[in-house]
Amino acid sequence: MFNFDEKIDRQNTNSYKWDIAERHMGTEGVLGMWTADMDFRSPQPMLDAMAQRLKHGVIGYTIRSNNYYEIIQRWMSRRYGWDLKKEEIHVCPPGVIPAVCMLVDMLTKPGDPVFAFMPNYDSLYGAAESMGRRLVTAPLLCEEDTVTKCSSWKMNLPEFERLVKEENIKLAVFCSPHNPVGRVWTMEELEAFGKICRENGVFVISDEVHCDIVRPGAKHVPFGMVPGMENLSAVLMSPNKTFNVAGIMTASVFIKNPEIMAAFKKKLGNWAMTLDTTFGTIAVETLYSDPYCETWLDECNEYLTDNLEYAAEYINTNVPCVTTAVPEGTYLLWLDFSKTDLLGEELRRYLVQECKLDLCDGWEFDPECLDHMRLNCACTSATLKEALLRLEEGMEAYCQANSK
Repeated sequence: MFNFDEKIDRQNTNSYKWDIAERHMGTEGVLGMWTADMDFRSPQPMLDAMAQRLKHGVIGYTIRSNNYYEIIQRWMSRRYGWDLKKEEIHVCPPGVIPAVCMLVDMLTKPGDPVFAFMPNYDSLYGAAESMGRRLVTAPLLCEEDTVTKCSSWKMNLPEFERLVKEENIKLAVFCSPHNPVGRVWTMEELEAFGKICRENGVFVISDEVHCDIVRPGAKHVPFGMVPGMENLSAVLMSPNKTFNVAGIMTASVFIKNPEIMAAFKKKLGNWAMTLDTTFGTIAVETLYSDPYCETWLDECNEYLTDNLEYAAEYINTNVPCVTTAVPEGTYLLWLDFSKTDLLGEELRRYLVQECKLDLCDGWEFDPECLDHMRLNCACTSATLKEALLRLEEGMEAYCQANSK
């Protein structure tokens, strides 16, 4: 029904993904495969609704319609079986990470410890650091040396519990589905994590921006549904990744604890963020209510799954010095280059200059991940196949040159 094979030239559109020239180090023809947005056209009903609003000709201050919250409630109930009251839903017009910053500022004081599993989305754990908090981390565990199954990644709960007690941690930032490794945490895993949090009074800020992008067989569980964690969590979601509207910069914030919600609303007011954006409101209402958009999402997920499965098999078969696993969620591959001697800036430079690929640096997700890169597969299959061929040929040349 939808043509995800349509090639849309995003260059010279002020694209964050394609148009930052310094990332390409003077190299021509580099493929942008790094930051997490898609190269697909967003669903037409939303584009039509925006065009109609533009046709009106006045883009003034905007309020949310009476059924705005009902639309979100129906989406959450339909997709996740999560029943929310209107007073448990709010917005953060600038997006998820500003909401994280506000919550960190509300719930802790400068110098307080904030926990994160690593690797992790840099802007998420970076929000704690940027607010002057002390980041305390534990590495995710992996059941195999060469990761070819996403399910091999586990939370290091014994280490988390030890750190919570020793460091007196009262706040954790959490990523679900996990970026960059792609885990979609099961209810059993979330309950085990939540049990430690509940017993030690740890509040969890859960970034779930990739929640709608999952593989068949995986089921996303909003952290606010974990038994006992309803009043100890804030869940952040957005249509930005789901429908490729990251440039709209809007987020939904779900907080069941009435005192925390009241404090969050006050914080928004203090930072002059009480009004929504015109097109953010239109996007949320249209994307979460129009059946055409939901069908678009379901077919997009199928296309992304095909891309990810093809890419992982291709890399593990044809690029012997690189390994990866099909993620259970997101459209991102976590590539392991540890079989090479390339690290950090040298690895990035080789991929850009020799493979003509712009990937996301592993060290952004963990300073120790100098031998990893993240590959965005949310593009046409033709673009992906070209990227994989470049990776194969470039790494073959590297291995030949370094085996002499």
